[in-house]
Amino acid sequence: MTTGAAGRDGFLWRHFAPALAVLLALLLMDRTTIDSIVSGWFYDPVSHTFPLRYNSALELIGHQGVKQLVTVMACCAITLYLLSFVLPDLRPRRRLLLFVALGMTLSPLTVVALRAESALSCPWNLQEYGGFAPHMRLLDASGPGFAPGHCFPSGHASAGFCLFAFYFAGLEAGNARLARSGLWGGLIAGVILGMVRVVQGAHFLSHNLWAGLVCWLVILALHITMMRVPASAPPLRQQAGRR
Repeated sequence: MTTGAAGRDGFLWRHFAPALAVLLALLLMDRTTIDSIVSGWFYDPVSHTFPLRYNSALELIGHQGVKQLVTVMACCAITLYLLSFVLPDLRPRRRLLLFVALGMTLSPLTVVALRAESALSCPWNLQEYGGFAPHMRLLDASGPGFAPGHCFPSGHASAGFCLFAFYFAGLEAGNARLARSGLWGGLIAGVILGMVRVVQGAHFLSHNLWAGLVCWLVILALHITMMRVPASAPPLRQQAGRR
């Protein structure tokens, strides 16, 4: 195996291995009561409701506002890509801009497509939280007459996790600051946006983590398909030291 091939394999493994570890952890988590415990913190058994479900601040800022901000960012990336056909200064970044635009749109759309096929219900519809639907695990078969819940994974969390696209864009551009911002910004935004919906009773914690895993894998696949996989990718700390 050549040095370049070894470097590319190392790059791919460094980015796929964490996803594999998260996948195994989520499969194990599905056999526990962690989701119910966390959602139970925000459920009122007396009124049989999630008290913050219709909270104005959470709905306006945490549910709608931030998601729309991320949508605007994706639209900006698409606009810059289109402008690269008429503005010479943007031409060298055309493929990178297309990658960011696709990463920020295809990863949430993949989550939405998975939700459309999902049998799992939202917590506020489950019997244990005053609803009507049974609590199913990920691989449980639905019974006859069962109405699919279409609530897995979390589409709202994917609006934050899609920012992982900037991590890979930063690696491609050799910009350690952008890469770090994309990695930690995507992680923090996804967790915060996802937890807003957990508090409101719309999703379980695992629904958010699955959304993050899907976004990571979709964006990684796009990077492999569209961009040059570096033969040697030093750690971000080392890249930052060169700046």
